[in-house]
Amino acid sequence: MYDVYVGSGSHHRIGRGHGEQLAGAVAQNLEGFFRCMAPRGWTRQALGRRALRAERRLADARLDEIAGIAEGARRPYPEVLAYNLFYGEAFPDDCTVMFAMPDATAAGKMIFLKNSDKIGGESMVGEGFYEHKEINVVLAVRPEGKPAVVGVASAGSTGVKMGANDRGVATGTNIARTAELRTRAVNTTQERALDRVQLSRDGLEHATALEAGNAVVARLADHPMATPGNLEFVDPTLAYIIEGSYDRMAVQFIHAGVGVRTNRFVVLDALNDPEDLSSYCRYVRCTQLLGARAGRLTPADFIAFSTDHANGPGPNSICRHGVHYREETSQSAQIIEVDAADPSRSRVWLALGKPCWAWRDPAGSLELTMRFRPEEIPEGFRTGEVWKRFWTERPNVEEAVPTAAG
Repeated sequence: MYDVYVGSGSHHRIGRGHGEQLAGAVAQNLEGFFRCMAPRGWTRQALGRRALRAERRLADARLDEIAGIAEGARRPYPEVLAYNLFYGEAFPDDCTVMFAMPDATAAGKMIFLKNSDKIGGESMVGEGFYEHKEINVVLAVRPEGKPAVVGVASAGSTGVKMGANDRGVATGTNIARTAELRTRAVNTTQERALDRVQLSRDGLEHATALEAGNAVVARLADHPMATPGNLEFVDPTLAYIIEGSYDRMAVQFIHAGVGVRTNRFVVLDALNDPEDLSSYCRYVRCTQLLGARAGRLTPADFIAFSTDHANGPGPNSICRHGVHYREETSQSAQIIEVDAADPSRSRVWLALGKPCWAWRDPAGSLELTMRFRPEEIPEGFRTGEVWKRFWTERPNVEEAVPTAAG
């Protein structure tokens, strides 16, 4: 289920409003998190103690916001802290990212897309869950003295799965399906690991992709990612892509053309799991789609790419479908077109539910600029009814042109 939170002011005030408005969703996400972590040997109390020991891994602004969420939702601070610190261990992010630098687009504006894919689980039951899937929110905030941010998050989390700020920076994350991850051979580093969604949100407090990437790399030098994966920070002049595993890290800079990341490494490709067919199929398909339209790419193209069913419909297509809730399937999408001349006028599109359904119906998607106002967000996006309406594993295979603006 999806909901929307819009807030402004201090980080603590934003967090408190988040907790108050989404208290039920926060409670359900926390309970699902603790149920997911229990089979790994973690009790609620042990996770709280572990979180307090690791507290200083998060920036002061994130800690203030987490304290506000705990206060507003009337949940113990260590529980909300643990959820934010160790979220990625319970709910890894399986996603597809595509982007085009200004020279590759029709309007000369950078375009960034992420399809957010997630697994479900037996523990995701009860009010606030839908078909064993996790509650999410559209996070739209204006912190005092910091860039405004729009992105997709989980209720109770200060991190973003994907998002953009009003300075012209877009971000996304992906887990990397490495052989090491499949064997679960490494676990000692998790005591000092960082979660990608938190790093993405921290990066959006910077004015450029270079500043965001440099700040995150410096932190990763001390604390690796909780699981192998990618972080992308993209603005109109630079795509700064970070690949990180348990004991190594690589950075790629792209200034022109197009780029893709699925659940695999490109620079650290020797680490990829050779049995991971889905990530390879999606990577090849994304590269084909972008290459065929390079120099003429529009937001409407990216909407069409988000719904693409080549190699499927199924786990190997960009719009991913499955037959069981444990499969990693597409649950939402976000597209950002950055106006370099005035980043506050950058356009953002959000599709809640299965992309092949949500993009093809005006009721399933939302367009904003980075000058967003709370009243621009319809009620259905606040209550989660939009997500529930467009959430299905049944593919929409019609060939209709997507409805969002180009």
